[in-house]
Amino acid sequence: MIDLPKTTNVYKQMPKELFYKYLNSDPISKKYFIDEIRSINWINTLSSETMSIQKGKRITEIAIVEIFLNRQAINTKIIEIISREIDQYAIFIVRYEEWGQLWCCDYQSNPHEDRFHCQNYYQTNWMITDDLTLTIEGWNLDLIYENLFMQIEPFPTRAESSDQQADDGVGTAKQLGKSEQLEKLEVAIKKLESQIRKELQFGKQVKLATELKTAKDEVRKIKQSIHIETHQPKPATAQEEPSETVRSFFPNVYMKMQNRTGNRIDYSLI
Repeated sequence: MIDLPKTTNVYKQMPKELFYKYLNSDPISKKYFIDEIRSINWINTLSSETMSIQKGKRITEIAIVEIFLNRQAINTKIIEIISREIDQYAIFIVRYEEWGQLWCCDYQSNPHEDRFHCQNYYQTNWMITDDLTLTIEGWNLDLIYENLFMQIEPFPTRAESSDQQADDGVGTAKQLGKSEQLEKLEVAIKKLESQIRKELQFGKQVKLATELKTAKDEVRKIKQSIHIETHQPKPATAQEEPSETVRSFFPNVYMKMQNRTGNRIDYSLI
């Protein structure tokens, strides 16, 4: 359950007509917006005025916006339109009946326009609304948004590389043997971790973090496959037979073998 401080409560309904100005040139999207969006509410504002936190270098407020749907689907363009009207960092709670999703964006300021530009949107899977969680962590709003973002961003298993060296480590490793794969991936992981520590741009940090998660997941899968291979039972070199069957076919042969439980069976000359 999402339980934010009461001091951050806003609960301001945003009329759907407020967003039509962004849709007048696109009648199909406008019809979708009218038919599929039931209501939009600005429910919380995280700021230095509503919480005991400091402003960030980039972020002075974070809006929490709740979107109610008429069916269990939402187009990214709808989130983009709402973001344009809010024009600040935001977390979106998308709801349909008892189901919900969390959405967020890696915002970048646009040097040519006096508004934010979103490079990519990310969302959680659909789940029971009561199971949606957001934890506020950080002493300023920059850190709080980054932590909220990392709680939502699902780290896609296939991501474009943001650094050619890291891509070489992760991409070409699949063509090598398992031990060489691990070696290459460990090198890539160290490079990515170093790049994340040095990188100052938030959008770049997100891409590097995605690369890092992909590499670590690949390491885990390879190690699991090696574990399975090394612990598989060895195939029997000869067919195992019950003692009476062996005696009936080889009454005069001395034999030593193991049965299926691993117990030694001795046959003496008869």
